[in-house]
This record gives sequence, structure tokens and C-alpha cells, in this order.
Amino acid sequence: MIARIKGLIEELRPTEAIVDVGGVGYRCGIPLSTYERLVGQREVSLFVFTYHREDQLRLFGFFSHQERDLFAILIGITGIGPAMALSILSGISTEDLVRAVRSGDLAPLMRVPGIGRSKAEKLVFELTRRLKHIEVVSSEAGAKQSSRNEAVEALAALGFDEGRAAKAVDELLRSDPSLTIEPLLKAALKSVSS
Repeated sequence: MIARIKGLIEELRPTEAIVDVGGVGYRCGIPLSTYERLVGQREVSLFVFTYHREDQLRLFGFFSHQERDLFAILIGITGIGPAMALSILSGISTEDLVRAVRSGDLAPLMRVPGIGRSKAEKLVFELTRRLKHIEVVSSEAGAKQSSRNEAVEALAALGFDEGRAAKAVDELLRSDPSLTIEPLLKAALKSVSS
């Protein structure tokens, strides 16, 4: 099973990426959130979910393992296939999804194309049972976003342009998503100072 691929982006569309790894092009379905992170990039590392059924073998790529884990939770729900799961990930953030499930709010889910009231109700019902797994995924993603925001705020407080600081921090997180706040801030400081 393929869990991660790293290579050059051959083609990039809002719903898929073809990644060249050693001369072999892997076609991966991607959510819009991953597409937005890949625009302008030449090299990429994607977390992959290998979807295997009797009649098909497909790869789905995600910028973060949190997105991949949430995708796996979503396709585990009866009636939610890979296309619908990608649509959900493209239309709602993990944090908003957790909030909607916890409060029983159908509106954010119903804004996702292809999800009506009955499907939103079913999703909330099914995801309520899996809430602990989703919250783990969400809290990891939230911690990453928090580190990013902290670093940008610290650089702005030091007098650097906030837009330039955000760009530097985002580039660093793209190249190494595992950076914690201290090394992230040090590297970003070097980047904006040069």
C-alpha cells in the first residue's frame, strides 16, 4: 500500500495532481485545500490514501496526514464515496466540521455541493459516533495553525511586514510541516531578515 509519495508535479488541477516519482507518474485525487497549498510548487510530498475495490485502485493525495485521516473516516460512512469525501474536505475545514457535528448544525455541511438535508443529518449522526477520532485529527491541525499564527504575530510584533512574514512562515511549513514554533520562528526570522 502506498502511504506517501514525493516527487515533481507534472500536472495540477483543482481535483487531481500527477506526481512524477522516478519517472513514474502517479495520479492522485486531491481536495481543494491541498490544491491551494500546491499551486506554484514544483516538488511535492503527499500523504496518500490507497483506495482499493474489486474494480478500481485509486490514489488520493493530501498535503497533511490530518486530511488523509479525515478522508478515511468519511469514506468509512455508508453512502460516502471518495468523490463525496473530497467534496466535503474541499468545502469545510476540519475545525468547522467538528463544530457542526458537536452542535448538530447542518448548515455548514449543506453548503457542500451534493449534500442535502437528509445526507447532512446522516453525516452528523454517523460522525457523532466517530467524534473522538475527528477531534484528534482536528486538534493536530489546530496546533499547526496555531504555531503558524504565533510565528506570524511574533514577526509582526518585531516590526516585519505581516504579509511578508506570513509568506515566509507558509513557505517554511510547506517544506517541513513538522516544524514546531521555536524552530519555525528562528527560520522565518532568518528568511525575512535577508
